[in-house]
Amino acid sequence: MTIYRNMLAYEKYLLPLLQHLSSVKYLTLLLAIYITKSNRFVDGFHLERNIVSHMPHLCQFDFHIRSVLKNFSYIELDIVRQSFVKQKSMDYTIEYFNNRYGQCHIYSLPFIGDRLDFISNRFPLFDNKNTFINITMLLLFDDVKPFENVFFERITLSLPHLRTLEIFNQLEQEEKAKIRTTNYIEFSHLSTLILHCIHMDYGEQLLCRTHLPHLVELVIRNNVLLTIIDQDNQQARNNCLNVERLFIVEPWIEPTSVHLKFFPKLYMKNF
Repeated sequence: MTIYRNMLAYEKYLLPLLQHLSSVKYLTLLLAIYITKSNRFVDGFHLERNIVSHMPHLCQFDFHIRSVLKNFSYIELDIVRQSFVKQKSMDYTIEYFNNRYGQCHIYSLPFIGDRLDFISNRFPLFDNKNTFINITMLLLFDDVKPFENVFFERITLSLPHLRTLEIFNQLEQEEKAKIRTTNYIEFSHLSTLILHCIHMDYGEQLLCRTHLPHLVELVIRNNVLLTIIDQDNQQARNNCLNVERLFIVEPWIEPTSVHLKFFPKLYMKNF
C-alpha cells in the first residue's frame, strides 16, 4: 500500500482496514500520515500494538512511514529508540522545523521504495551503508538551514539514480562565496527539476553550477527564471537545451517568447 500525500484520516479509515487483514502474510506500507488524534509519532510501539498484533500470520513487514505533527512538544529520541529496541532491521529519524511542524521517518531495512519526501539537512541521507542508493525521487525541505553546495555534492554521490528533485527552501546559501565556479557537480540521470518555493540561490545552484545532461522538465518561479535568463549563463543554457516541458509558477503563467528563447526545443515548437 502506497500513500505519499499526507493522509488525514489514517486513524479513522486506514488503521481499521489494516486491522481486519488478519490473514496477511506479507505487508508493505509506504505512507505519509498527518497525525490528528494524538501527540505521538507513529513508532515501533504503534506498529506492534495497532498493526502487527492483528496479523498473526504475518511473515514479512516492510515499511517506510513518515508521520507529521503540528504544534508538537519535543519528543525525546530515546522514546522512539526504545520502541525499536528488539528490532535490528529498522531505523528512524525525527526532525523539527521552524514552522512548528515535526516529522518522524521510520523504515525497515533494507530500505524499500524509491522516494523520499521533506528531507532536511538533518536527515541521515549520507550514511556509509548506502541505505538510500535506490532513491529516484527526492523532495528537499528545510526552514532551519540552507542547502549548501556540499550538500548537493553529497547527494550526487549517495543517490546516483536520482531522476526527480524538488526543493523547498527560502533561506539564502551562506557558503556560496566558497564555491569554485570551475568545479561543477553533475546529476547524471536527473530529468525533472522542481524549484517552486525557493531562494534565488537554488536556481543558480542547480541551473548555473550543475551539469544536468538529461533535464527534460523544469518547474520554476518566474522571477528566478528571468534572473537566470538575464545572466545568460552558458551552463544554464546547456542545461535547458533539451527541456521539453516548462512550467512557470508564482505566478502561474504561460511561457512567453522571452522565456522560450532560453529553451530551444520549446521555442522551435511554438514559433
